[in-house]
Amino acid sequence: MKIKIKENILTRDELMKTLSEALKDKYNLSYRGKYMIVVAETKIIGCTVMIRKKSILVNGNFSTMKAQIIFTLLVVLLGFIIPILVYFFVFHKKMKVVEKEVTEVLKDNYKALIIE
Repeated sequence: MKIKIKENILTRDELMKTLSEALKDKYNLSYRGKYMIVVAETKIIGCTVMIRKKSILVNGNFSTMKAQIIFTLLVVLLGFIIPILVYFFVFHKKMKVVEKEVTEVLKDNYKALIIE
């Protein structure tokens, strides 16, 4: 989900502080790279929060690089259809729940910065 904000108004550390205060009991938070924060429910289920100049991107995703690599290898080895069906029936709904919860926290805490 894309949240439009005013240009260059947030930093990764400010966003991490806000998310950790709101979600500290339920999710594990960590950095991945220079602009990305990972919100993990388990070692597989989670979402990524990416800061851009004019927006924040929140996407349900695998919470570790290991899980992403294994899924990609399964797509290559088993073909496209079987791993994608497993992904949608097993993981997708749980990832969307985490994504929506993180998005709501961001919208509640940064109402003044959001551009509609």
